[in-house]
Parts: sequence; structure tokens; C-alpha cells
Amino acid sequence: MGSSHAVSGAAGWLAGCAVLAAAGHPVAVPVIIVGAVVAAGSALVPDCDHPSSSVAHTFGPVSKWACRRIGRMCAVLHARTRTALDVRDLDGHRTLTHTVLFALVTGGLIALGGLLGGLVFAGVVMFATTGLAVRALWPRRKRGALGATLAGVLAAAALLTFAPTGGWWWLGVPVAFGCLAHIGGDMLTNTGVPALFPLMLRGRRWLRLRAPRPLRFGTGGRAEHLVRWLMLAAGGVAAGWLLQVAAQM
Repeated sequence: MGSSHAVSGAAGWLAGCAVLAAAGHPVAVPVIIVGAVVAAGSALVPDCDHPSSSVAHTFGPVSKWACRRIGRMCAVLHARTRTALDVRDLDGHRTLTHTVLFALVTGGLIALGGLLGGLVFAGVVMFATTGLAVRALWPRRKRGALGATLAGVLAAAALLTFAPTGGWWWLGVPVAFGCLAHIGGDMLTNTGVPALFPLMLRGRRWLRLRAPRPLRFGTGGRAEHLVRWLMLAAGGVAAGWLLQVAAQM
């Protein structure tokens, strides 16, 4: 679902900006563009708990090693906090990193980094999220890790060169949004996610929440492809609206 997650992050960000513009609160063009890229890449972040995910393959051995370690830590946390009713988990996938808590904390840390680190920190975020988005959208390309790295470097260089002056705390918003978009997308699948951990629900701390049965689908099937195309269409409409608003400013 890597490409679907990336599309959901970008399309959702564009749609949100369009809603704000329609409500009389237009968003600055740099925030729209940078935010869409960051949200697209951040929509892959929750899968940093799996060594076979798009995240793991983005930056070669480094990202694969990191994802393997994160998955093990998530598995340990799950084992130590689960109740007798929680299903046993062995690999840590779809546990801590697939929760609203994780999304909000990650967004908060990025906001703090942007506040303290300024443009340099923003460049690092742009590098990482661009690489993630590119790897997810073009997963079958040879030397994908190299391509993702180069794309990240170019995006970061463009940001450092052309970015307007101002604070960068707001980067935490598209990061949190992207993570939440990922969680929402996984709730549409048959497996679901423990989105509300650590709240106790039905005697379980890791209860997997899912959409109503008629709305669920298996990953990689026609339903997922349809949803992805619908999100692309929505993102395109939102982008067109934002261009019209920007032209009138």
C-alpha cells in the first residue's frame, strides 16, 4: 500500500488547504507545496516497523536496519503491555507506530525541531520525506534507493535555496497529518490497526479498529486501486482550486 499511502498524504493535504482557502483562510503557496511533499512522505512513516516496507527500502541498508530494530522494539512494547485478551504479536508490525499517539508525538517532535533547527532542520525533513515518497510511488525502479536519495538531496537543496524566511514549526502539521492518513487508510483494510492505544477498549489495549465490513478491502486488490485513483482525482481538483485562488491573490 506504499503508493496509496503517499497519495493519501499529498491529496489530503491539498484538500485541507483547499477547504481553508474556500473558508477565507488561504494558505501560502510554499506551505502548500512543501506540506504536500512532507505529508506524502510522512504517510509512509508508520511502516517503519517492518523490514520489508517501502520505508525499509528507501535508503538502502541503513533504513532496513533501522526498520528491523524499530519493529523489534515495538514487539517488545506490545508483549509487555498487552492484556490477556490482546492477540499475541511477534514482529511488532502495526502496533505502536500505527497509533494516533505516535502520529501526534512525531508531529510534535518535528514541530519542536523546526522551531529550534530552522531552515537546516526543514531541509533534513524535506530530504527524508521526499525520498520516502519517491520510493513508494516508484517501487519497482532499479537502484530505487539511489534514486530516492538523489531526489531527497535535490528537494532539500531547492528548499534551502528558494525557501522564504520564516519559522518552520508548522512542518509538524503535515508530518502528523501524513501519519494519520496512513492510519486511516489501514483502518480500511481487513487487518485494521490499534489506533487508540493505550486506551483500554473491550479489555484490550491493542484492539485493532477497522471500518465497517462493507468498506474494508484487502491490500493490493482492485478496491485499493480504485481508492487510490479517487484520491488522485480529489487531489487534482484541490490543486486546481488552489491554483485559481493563488492567481487571484
